Amino acid sequence: MPRNLSLASALKQAGIIDQAQALKLQQNDTPWWLQVILGIAAWIASILILIAFIGPIIALAENDSVCFVVGALLLGAACWLAMQRQDFLQQMSTAVALAGQGLLVYAIYSAFNSDDELARYGCALISAVLLFSPLTQLHQRVSLSIGLVCLISLLNSSLWLALGSNLLALGCLVLWCSRPKWATLAMASRIKSVLEVVTLATLWLALHGQGIFYVDDYYWPADHLYMASTLYSALGAILLLSTVFWLSRFATVPSRLLLLSVTAALCVLLYPASGLLISAAFMLACFYACSIRWYALSLLSVLVALSQFYYSMHLSLFYKSGLLALSGGVLLVGLALLQRYQKRLL
Repeated sequence: MPRNLSLASALKQAGIIDQAQALKLQQNDTPWWLQVILGIAAWIASILILIAFIGPIIALAENDSVCFVVGALLLGAACWLAMQRQDFLQQMSTAVALAGQGLLVYAIYSAFNSDDELARYGCALISAVLLFSPLTQLHQRVSLSIGLVCLISLLNSSLWLALGSNLLALGCLVLWCSRPKWATLAMASRIKSVLEVVTLATLWLALHGQGIFYVDDYYWPADHLYMASTLYSALGAILLLSTVFWLSRFATVPSRLLLLSVTAALCVLLYPASGLLISAAFMLACFYACSIRWYALSLLSVLVALSQFYYSMHLSLFYKSGLLALSGGVLLVGLALLQRYQKRLL
């Protein structure tokens, strides 16, 4: 505790954090194993309470208005629980809030003649509104994930899916590269929750776009697959080039030209591997943002995309092996030239 207190005081005097952040830093952190136990106990208690009290009320009422009222009351109770300092109550707030959110979505679905499309829009809207509530970051991530899945499921064309996923990737890359600017804002925690959820969805959509020819059209749109695959590859190459262009803005002109030339060559050689290009862009951006966890996840996505590309069946093995060998050669030549230029500067 004294170490946290001195650190908080030093950061506050330097103007890095404000009073609220200093108080949060001074609090004792609960051990992770105790947080796991408290979380399990809180979720079990919440489920039992909801089954014992809320379930009979809804079953007896059989009215959409009752679902609206009960859902709103649950969300209000969850906000009150989230403002308490105990870890147990904060875990309970997440379970209670998700139950209230589900009741509101069910009420919308039932009130508008079982319109599932409107219910999905309602779920996404509720998730966006609850982002500004005092609920925990765990609830924000879970709620935003559900809302984002609902929005993605509304895209009934592979072309729109390709365009939407790359727009999400563009937004995420901009936020990762500008992390030092928004990290000190009052809404930094909310921005971080949105960024992490959308980044995870974007990496998954990138892998989906690379293997779009092998996705069952019963679950995903299958029209204009060739155009969608071309759109994934073209926009993925633009994203990777743009990321390298921005990250190398402080490099010397020869170094920057070399980096952009190597990146452009890789984009041409690995054009069929759109997921690999997008994952590589995220890996660079997360490394720049000093996020080890998301850098590792992006690296894992690169490896998955590489394996998916190598074992895919739409191109011959000899052709894919040649592309990968040439890509490795381009990287080695670029590294050698860059090191030689840096030695000349020294």
